[in-house]
Amino acid sequence: MSTEYPHPGYSAIAAETEDAKRSRKGRTGIGIGLLVVGALAAFGMVWLYTLYGPLIGTLSESERAEVVIFDALNVLFILALLVGGIWNIAARRSKSLAPPIAALALSGIGLALAITNLLDTLNTAGMRPNFVALFLYLGILVQTIRLVRGR
Repeated sequence: MSTEYPHPGYSAIAAETEDAKRSRKGRTGIGIGLLVVGALAAFGMVWLYTLYGPLIGTLSESERAEVVIFDALNVLFILALLVGGIWNIAARRSKSLAPPIAALALSGIGLALAITNLLDTLNTAGMRPNFVALFLYLGILVQTIRLVRGR
């Protein structure tokens, strides 16, 4: 009676499917995270605009231009978050590193902006800041780094 040993090719296939499943789950998580952060940012921007929109008429011309530029950049960043999330979900079966690298850049920028906002809130308003965005960006950043390093 002979003992059968597994063929070396079979273990490589099993390892690839395990890695592919982990990559797919990671990309899906990153994509959903970016979509959630983008949706929360859009909701926050609309909410702030409804609260402080009528006050824009009281600003000077230069202050109004500053607010318009800030809002335009905020809308572009929100759109980039949403597109990055959709791209990561759509490319979850791909082996391309471009979607996770874009998510890494977006979450890094978002984390830097969240830290700046946190420090600005502490210095100017003296209020307790909101840490939700900070933790969401940090979670997406860590997940993206784990996905990119796992390759």
